[in-house]
Amino acid sequence: MKREGTYSELRSLIRHAIKPQGLGRLGFISFGITAVLIALAAASWAGRIRNSNEEYRVYSAYLSDGLQNDAHDWGASGPVLLVVKSTTSVGDTLRVKAMIALDSRLRFDQLERSTRASYFVRNLFPTPVQANFRLPNFATFVLASESEYFSEGFKKKFPRNQGLTVLSGVGFNSTRTQAVFYIDHFCGLCGGGRYVLKAKINGAWRVQDEHWTWIS
Repeated sequence: MKREGTYSELRSLIRHAIKPQGLGRLGFISFGITAVLIALAAASWAGRIRNSNEEYRVYSAYLSDGLQNDAHDWGASGPVLLVVKSTTSVGDTLRVKAMIALDSRLRFDQLERSTRASYFVRNLFPTPVQANFRLPNFATFVLASESEYFSEGFKKKFPRNQGLTVLSGVGFNSTRTQAVFYIDHFCGLCGGGRYVLKAKINGAWRVQDEHWTWIS
């Protein structure tokens, strides 16, 4: 009986707290926004944990393909050192995260709604990039922040790296057979940024389409 009474009192307090007359209109709006942000943060965290292994398979497949077949951007002759930004990012051209949902370059014909929604939620907050890439034998990688990458000490330690690669989080459909992400590659006089749509075919992640946002 005591426990039931405690729960009843708690429910009463919550109902009173969320009433507009209790908080005022501004307080009620703030409460609602906070609740939405907490829900989105929880969804983003849960999606990242659930899809973590598959996310790095998507990254690895795309980077390996570039390293083996795109000598212009990645320099496929001889040992290659890949520098990956240590946190996810949607790119400098989309500083306001809400603009992701409005970016027409993300509108692939084949893109499923669940994949798009997953991408949006996954990239509301930057997250640490893990050292879980599987690349060709001639390639190695190092994680670095932007400030570290552009420091003189980094340039001296890794003088022949292939530029800075920046990855967004990956959005998946409900069956994890479709994926979309954003990548920037800064390598001096070359590089570019693009959205990448991939499909899982016979157990392997294949590029379906790419929409470039910039190129040099």
